[in-house]
Amino acid sequence: MNSVVLSPAAHLWLRRTRLIALLLLLFGALAGTSLLAGAEPTGAEAVLDQVNATEPAEHQPFGVREMYLQADLVVKSVMIFLAFCSLLTWAVLLEKLLVFGRARRANQQFLQAFRSGDKAALTALAERSAMGRMWQVAQGELQHFRRTAKDRVDADRITRLLQRMALSASIVQERDLARLGSMMGVLATIGATAPFIGLFGTVWGILNSFASIATMRSASLAIVAPGIAEALLATALGLFAAIPAVMIFNKFARDINGFVGGLDNFSAEMLASTSRQLEEEL
Repeated sequence: MNSVVLSPAAHLWLRRTRLIALLLLLFGALAGTSLLAGAEPTGAEAVLDQVNATEPAEHQPFGVREMYLQADLVVKSVMIFLAFCSLLTWAVLLEKLLVFGRARRANQQFLQAFRSGDKAALTALAERSAMGRMWQVAQGELQHFRRTAKDRVDADRITRLLQRMALSASIVQERDLARLGSMMGVLATIGATAPFIGLFGTVWGILNSFASIATMRSASLAIVAPGIAEALLATALGLFAAIPAVMIFNKFARDINGFVGGLDNFSAEMLASTSRQLEEEL
């Protein structure tokens, strides 16, 4: 096969063509690089640029006080209401501790006087304790029985007397228990509803955060985080109010049950003592 022999002029033209093509390739590469550098960032780069652009020059404190001040009216109202519920819970705790303490001491003093048979002490302590008030109404029934029965005392009449004494004592007992159980419904209501009230504040705050995203047209953390923090603070306050309320309610519910047991035992002891006394008189 015959080879093609190029002239010197053709070799020169070929070298120039290759050089021009190489220069065009280099120019195209440089132009593409400059276009990429001047293009708008997208994706993760855009988010990072927005975060850097909105990042404050100095560190700003952002505590509970700042979260409350930056919250809107609805979230602030929820926070104030939950704080009031928490204060009310602790106030009920202090009041109940004092009331139950006095009631226990008064019952113990009266029970000691009753078992010792000290009539003067019984009369002096009767109005101070639930057991004393139960004893008073029972003694009233006994005195009425003595005035009306006279010589007609028999087992049937004694049985009816003991029933009336038990009924009168139970009425007084229920009144004292109602006094001890006051504000228990408030504790139960706070314990049951405070978390949901806090959740309402959280949902409202998150809705405001999404609204700020739409308004600012930016999903940067610096814009979203404050609103979410304010929203979560409402939930935290709801739990802070509800958890102690539930624990305090359970404590005093157990105390009331123990108080009821003590009064029931005293009522049985009082009726047994009266029954023995009347049988001895027969």
